[in-house]
Amino acid sequence: MAKNIFSFLAQKIESLNRGCYYAASLAILLSAIILTYEVIIRYIFKVPTIWEIEFSVYLIIMATYLGAAYGLKDDAHISINIIVRLLPDAYRRKLTIVTSLLSLAFCMILAWKGWEMWWGATSKGWRSESLWGPPLTIPYIFLPLGMTLLSLQYVILIVGLIREGESHGP
Repeated sequence: MAKNIFSFLAQKIESLNRGCYYAASLAILLSAIILTYEVIIRYIFKVPTIWEIEFSVYLIIMATYLGAAYGLKDDAHISINIIVRLLPDAYRRKLTIVTSLLSLAFCMILAWKGWEMWWGATSKGWRSESLWGPPLTIPYIFLPLGMTLLSLQYVILIVGLIREGESHGP
């Protein structure tokens, strides 16, 4: 029963992460379009701009944090595993569990502190100090949301590795 509930929740979280991946992809594309527009407007037509670069930075931040969990799911994060690949499967799985637990702890702390920062920006009405001056609650949501989703994806990974180890034996 608990296995079925976990599998159902894992499937929903991975679906959410897939949606965030598509949003992150769109954010990168939109950032490229906005920066191209900014270059054309500023350097060809000599019209000053105030929002394009800041907005593009926010989009890249969004893409980074919202795409991280999907990257973990697909094992697409950068890793240096030349020595790890030489280990037997059982040791490699145990090492991956340990490093994933450490990464989970880091992501949870970052998510917690990020939610505190986001709440501070939201409750106090913080705004960017640029001429454009958007509310910071919007870009500040991406760090804690992304780290929360990444933490959940680490839980799915760790449980999967533990289950795999139980099915293969020690």
